[in-house]
Amino acid sequence: AARESEATNHNTRLDELITNLGYGTADAIQEYVSIVLSNSLYPDHFQVAHEFEFDYSTAELRLRVLVPVPSEIPEIKSYNYSKATDEITSTSLSQKECRDRYAVAIHQVALKSFHEVFETDRRGLIKMISLEVGTSTIDPATGQLTYVPFVIAAAERESFLGFELSAVVPALTLG
Repeated sequence: AARESEATNHNTRLDELITNLGYGTADAIQEYVSIVLSNSLYPDHFQVAHEFEFDYSTAELRLRVLVPVPSEIPEIKSYNYSKATDEITSTSLSQKECRDRYAVAIHQVALKSFHEVFETDRRGLIKMISLEVGTSTIDPATGQLTYVPFVIAAAERESFLGFELSAVVPALTLG
């Protein structure tokens, strides 16, 4: 009886969300975007957090994506096994390779964020996304926690959905 009651309540809340999305209410859109972004998968070593707000009057979603600081990205280029010594050794990336790897990851996160929101919004309720991808870190000059943006971009729904994402270079698309 308890499981059935819980299932009924869950289904009722889901029906309300679907109905409110049908009417395009701001709260329903906000909740739907929350569901979409919470289901976005990233590697364990690259956890991402989202902050967003939907402006109903302009149909614009303001989205901030928080990514790990560069120092949290693995610097290992490869692993080698030596049969003679029965040891595994690693080779590290150069500083330039680390910077390049991080930049590629940031650009991919930006495109992925645009894509996931626009692609799942089948009714086209979100017309524009203003996006920031950055990190929070300690400013060495002040010792205070500060937000550092890496990518700031905006995209209109129709323009973005016209991209062939499998053929784009993320840094050039966002530039």
